Amino acid sequence: MSEYSFATQFSGDLVILRFEGYFNEQAGRTIRQSLCEGPVHEVCNLVLNLEKTSVINSPGITQILELVEDFICERKGQVALVGVSQLYQEVFQVVGLTGMATMCADEKSALESIAISDR
Repeated sequence: MSEYSFATQFSGDLVILRFEGYFNEQAGRTIRQSLCEGPVHEVCNLVLNLEKTSVINSPGITQILELVEDFICERKGQVALVGVSQLYQEVFQVVGLTGMATMCADEKSALESIAISDR
């Protein structure tokens, strides 16, 4: 159950990361490493699409929290989370993620949310 994949799409100072599968510590570390190398490190806004995520375990939640903190605190950007199930919305609220990132129903509203906040 440790299968996962992700794709990234860049547009200016924004990256959309679409995750699929089991989000565990290894997945989180791989994503964080891929977003911290080269010119990608200059990107300050993140849309994290978790629509096709089957399970997020506790270490995976920690990795998401650290990723969000990096974009908000270190890069001074914004984060929008897309496609988060009701269960994980409640978990994210408990760990404080909903106070840092915007929860959105789809990528379009996530992009609009970040664009509005950039004004």
